[in-house]
Amino acid sequence: MRGRPSAEANALDGEVILAAQAILEASEGNQVVIAITNVGHLSQFVDAREWRLIQ
Repeated sequence: MRGRPSAEANALDGEVILAAQAILEASEGNQVVIAITNVGHLSQFVDAREWRLIQ
């Protein structure tokens, strides 16, 4: 995705799987926000926010 690896070249990590699922949900018109502590990796693909900041 966008040429920015978030894992080793041969690995498909959980963050990429989660981002792909979120993108699919958003493409169906659903609002998607991923609550996570490590916002940096996922925010390059989807709307990801620090879970403590979501109200």
